[in-house]
Amino acid sequence: MYIFLTKNFGKVFGAEADIYGFGFDNFYKQNSNINETKIENPSKINILITHGTLDGENKEDMQYNPLSKRELKALGFDYIALGHIHKPYYKEERDQRIVYSGSTISLGFDELGSHGMIVGNIEKDKKLEIAFVPIDKTEFVETILDITEIISKEELIEKLNDVGIEENKYYKIILTGARNFEINTYEILRLIENKNIIKLKDNTKLKVNLEELAKEKSLKGIFVKNMLEKITIDNEEEIIKAIEIGLEAM
Repeated sequence: MYIFLTKNFGKVFGAEADIYGFGFDNFYKQNSNINETKIENPSKINILITHGTLDGENKEDMQYNPLSKRELKALGFDYIALGHIHKPYYKEERDQRIVYSGSTISLGFDELGSHGMIVGNIEKDKKLEIAFVPIDKTEFVETILDITEIISKEELIEKLNDVGIEENKYYKIILTGARNFEINTYEILRLIENKNIIKLKDNTKLKVNLEELAKEKSLKGIFVKNMLEKITIDNEEEIIKAIEIGLEAM
């Protein structure tokens, strides 16, 4: 969301400012030809509003109305209000005039951080004044918890209940480190009392010395030894993950 002020706010849609909207007629648009847009009255405040991906870096980005910051600046607009990206982008450079306001509310952990609107003052040929004003009282937050020193499920639940939280925030806890016990994230999430934690992700690794285990004359030792022999430069991560799954099954 954007709110703009001019010296005479009552004329923002009249004599003092021209608002340009640039759309496209399909969900994907690989070339919008936005660089052909011409400003009719350069003496006015000119604002461009459009959806698109600014300086995209991958194939998917290049399918959704790809926009070049360099080409947009060359168009000569006093302000360019962009949509599509749900995260605010407004203070990445000095006197920035190409801005994503982001969405007014966050809908999940793929939209972290504050959400709100851009408020600004625009006067022709003067420095642009804009500020981000938070609207959404809730916020989605990711935080990391290393469980290497935690020795049981019960201790992990206790630790999660003691995690410092803010009442208006919802948390995704990413578990890291070497685990000493089996982790069932769905079960643990159900058992914890801290209801602001709404998601757990297990990024831990099994706490075991694979080289030492491979020397044992046991089913686990033989399994690990055979699997380690299959490791190459290209598949090491997959093999280690397969060993972890196999050991847990045993």
